[in-house]
Amino acid sequence: MAGIPFIKDALVNFFKAPVTKKYPYEKTHVPEGYRGKIKFHPEFCVACGMCIRVCAPQCITKTTKNIEGGQEITLTFDMGSCTYCGMCADFCMKKAIELTKEYSIIATADDKSQLIVEGTFIKKLPPKPPVKPSDPQPPKADKA
Repeated sequence: MAGIPFIKDALVNFFKAPVTKKYPYEKTHVPEGYRGKIKFHPEFCVACGMCIRVCAPQCITKTTKNIEGGQEITLTFDMGSCTYCGMCADFCMKKAIELTKEYSIIATADDKSQLIVEGTFIKKLPPKPPVKPSDPQPPKADKA
C-alpha cells in the first residue's frame, strides 16, 4: 500500500503537457551573454597570438606556412577541449573571435570535424623601402 500515493501522482502527471521542449524542432531562447560555439573572423586577425596565450585548455593552435610575399596563417579552435570561458574573445584586440549563441554543438563518434573551427589568412610582408640611386657614395680609402 506504500506505492498508492505515487500512482496518483503518476496518473495526474501522465495527462499534463510536457515541460521540456521538442529539441531540435523547437528552438530555445538563448539568454544575453550566453557563450556558445566560437566564430573566427580571419579577415580581422593580426596573428598576435594573445588568444593562444590566454587559452587555459590550450585548444587554439596556430600553423604558419611561408608563401611568396608573406605567410599563410591558420588558427584552429578545438571545441572538444574548449571550456567556453570567453577569454580568447575578451583579449582579442581586433575582435576576430566571437562566441555565438549557437548551443547545438554535436559530433558523432565517426566525424569529429564538427568540433573544429578553423580560419586561414595571409599575412603579407611589409614593403621594402626604395633605394635612392642618386645618393653619392663616399670614396673608399686604399689600405696601405
